[in-house]
Amino acid sequence: MKIAIITGASSGLGVEFTKAIIAKYQKLDEIWIVARRKERLEKIAQSYPNIKIRVIPIDLSDDTSYDVLNRILIEAKPEIKILINNAGLDINGRFDAMEVGDIINMVNINIKGMTVVNRLCFPYMKKGSFAIITGSVSSFVPVPSQAVYSSSKVYVKFLTRALREEVKEKGINVCLLCPGNIDTEMNIRSEAKMQKTKVSRLPYLDMKKLTVKALQKAESGKSVYTPGTFYKIYRLLGKVFPTSFMMKLTKNFFSAN
Repeated sequence: MKIAIITGASSGLGVEFTKAIIAKYQKLDEIWIVARRKERLEKIAQSYPNIKIRVIPIDLSDDTSYDVLNRILIEAKPEIKILINNAGLDINGRFDAMEVGDIINMVNINIKGMTVVNRLCFPYMKKGSFAIITGSVSSFVPVPSQAVYSSSKVYVKFLTRALREEVKEKGINVCLLCPGNIDTEMNIRSEAKMQKTKVSRLPYLDMKKLTVKALQKAESGKSVYTPGTFYKIYRLLGKVFPTSFMMKLTKNFFSAN
């Protein structure tokens, strides 16, 4: 049984990836969508009555969810052709004012959840399979007011690049997706503009085009995909200029408020 797995599938990029995979990869036997909100996942599945979609309602911030996913994989023994490891959480604010619970949730989802999903799924991937792991432009330079989030995405970046080297000899590609501003629940465009946040001044990416392009890039063997000219230039600047200089830019333009 050949399948695709999408985590963080109940909103934002996860929904768009699900749509794009359904449209492009019609020979898959099943598509598994993973997120904590069961009702939303079921609504997505009901929208495609002719597609076999398996709803897996688990919270990747909870350790018990890994046992659930592992048991499902052991029982089904699928061949994972596409893995979209997309679940993530972004809560902005000064570190000394953040709720401890919010910090723990970000670390649990962005680092632990992302890591364990890779570990559970990779043994079921074979030659020709590929994975897209969602990072962020926030990993290019430390971002004040996003200290925990940007740090967690640095971990994602390093792990993804290392994993790619480990599995490419098996004919499996792992692609790091580093998007910038997207109109999602974590960053609603209309609210950001209304509140006149700094982030609202940055270019917003088209999620539909982004996901289609990311699938093309990953399938063709690309290691990193940063959508949008503005963010590509930002990535380059982060490599060329000293971190102290770039942090002044991120403080003025990338931090939330």
